[in-house]
Amino acid sequence: MTRNLIHADAIADYSGVLATPGAVLLEEDQIIAVGSVQELGRVGDAKLTQIHGTVMPTLVNAHTHLDLSGVGIIPPKNSFVQWIEEGVIPIRQESNEVSVRSAVQRGVDLTLAGGTSVVGDIAGSMVAAEAVAASSLQGTVFVEILGQGKREKFAIESIQQTPASMGVQPHAPYSCSRAIYETAFASGLPVATHLSETQEEQTCTLDSAGDLVDLAKRLGTWDETVESWNSHSIDAIIQLAGHEPLLAAHLNYIDDRHLELLANSNITVVYCPRASAYFGHEGHRWKEMLEAGVNVALGTDSLLCLDSPDRLCVIDEMRSLYLNQNADPQTLFAMATVNGAIGLGIDPTFVTMSIGPTSGLIAFDVGGDQPLLDILESTEMPSWVIQPSSMACKP
Repeated sequence: MTRNLIHADAIADYSGVLATPGAVLLEEDQIIAVGSVQELGRVGDAKLTQIHGTVMPTLVNAHTHLDLSGVGIIPPKNSFVQWIEEGVIPIRQESNEVSVRSAVQRGVDLTLAGGTSVVGDIAGSMVAAEAVAASSLQGTVFVEILGQGKREKFAIESIQQTPASMGVQPHAPYSCSRAIYETAFASGLPVATHLSETQEEQTCTLDSAGDLVDLAKRLGTWDETVESWNSHSIDAIIQLAGHEPLLAAHLNYIDDRHLELLANSNITVVYCPRASAYFGHEGHRWKEMLEAGVNVALGTDSLLCLDSPDRLCVIDEMRSLYLNQNADPQTLFAMATVNGAIGLGIDPTFVTMSIGPTSGLIAFDVGGDQPLLDILESTEMPSWVIQPSSMACKP
């Protein structure tokens, strides 16, 4: 087997700096040893690579929509509903197999360009899901499910037909019924959802009214058989989930009482800072969630609502939180690696510098006494040191 010895200015992961200067010995995609250059010494049968900068594990993007990468960034709309109606729906309606695969491939390329190999991807079709699963990315592909009222039966059948190698994503409480969520949680498959993303969602789930209901009626997806949740969407979904794992994106709107409710559940909240800013959401309570014991990871959401057309990367989310909210560097790196892995059901050691399999190693061309801080304060993007080509880290 190929053995590689890497010397770098620093070796680090979410726990901080492990060695400076540091060394990593690898055999294929397995980390054999990590330490200072002096500790590892010479390894006669290993190829030596000298890297200027900081070597660390690949990042984890716990919530993204790779199949929405084809058209690039679109300008914000006046409302979330308008964005769905004028931005997302036309993409879905005009897509064919060729365009879907092309969009997914662009999303994969942009993800790798951002130093990420592990994703929680939300696939809008089985074609998209299969394209992501066939790529070099690791993680979980969630097949998105929509349906309520008269469309509930078809949605439930779709969950039951989802391959065991994938997960399912009931889209959101405003677009999926209670029975669909119950079926998803009982399926044994990984489950994800959008949750409490907008204030309109609460109007819908509490009162069966508002702009989202009006949109559903225009689309013909709301009929007289649709049952109201009659509750805050977080209360409803956490109750249905019980202690089943759940990857829930956004949670932009929560009440005080939800902190304990979330902490006592088996949920991972995926915060997408730039997407939240794009839609005008303010005051996300991610710090309070972490303090309460909630596992909080980072995601990018789709390319449609970002400001980085050349990459899909949570390093941009981290830098945004560091610059705008004075976030702690180690906390941010944990959210962008081990927290995301936990939410995706992946052994978190795969995204640390631990001995054993790795999901990949990247290098930032920055050094100094505080590499994590330097990375966040720079604009440098990472380069690949080791990029796995297998799905070894799928749950």
